[in-house]
Amino acid sequence: MILIIDNGSQYTHLIKRTARELGYEAEMIYAKAEQAIFDELMERGISKIIISGGPKSVFKEPPNLGSYVCEKVRDGEIKLPLLGICYGHQMIAHVFGGKVDKGKSAEYGTGEIEIEKDGTIFYGVPRKLKVWVSHFDQVTELPEGFEKLARSDTCEIEAMAHIKRPIFGVQFHPEVWHTENGEKILKNFLETKS
Repeated sequence: MILIIDNGSQYTHLIKRTARELGYEAEMIYAKAEQAIFDELMERGISKIIISGGPKSVFKEPPNLGSYVCEKVRDGEIKLPLLGICYGHQMIAHVFGGKVDKGKSAEYGTGEIEIEKDGTIFYGVPRKLKVWVSHFDQVTELPEGFEKLARSDTCEIEAMAHIKRPIFGVQFHPEVWHTENGEKILKNFLETKS
């Protein structure tokens, strides 16, 4: 079962729908839910975790399930594949010791990214993609142990991955139909092994 932590993005339901269309059972819980609910779902057998986007900033938001999960993954207490989308990408970077800053300007709409390192989540995807972006903040320095996967003219770290572990972050929204090969990117993550 895939667990999606919803940070209030208007697109989170699309992640769940895509996962189900790809043949995966998916459960969605709100980031402000009690940790006991998360622990109960983990006992039922979660195979992968996705942290959604949302309108908040990692600087202003108090600890929630997203940051709790990131800390558990960072410390090795949870060893499941993890994907952060937009705010979730920033949360992973923040908790793992990277740097998140305000972007030069807010972005909303389509943009183009260039994939610098393919494989894993970008397996079988063209080097240049039109993607849907909706964010204020962005990752400006990678956490230790991570590598950059993609960039754009407006955001140097559009995607990142841990060098040894199945932990990924994307600044754009693969769940939105405007993103080229978005379903393929999500499928690649869902097929990732622990």
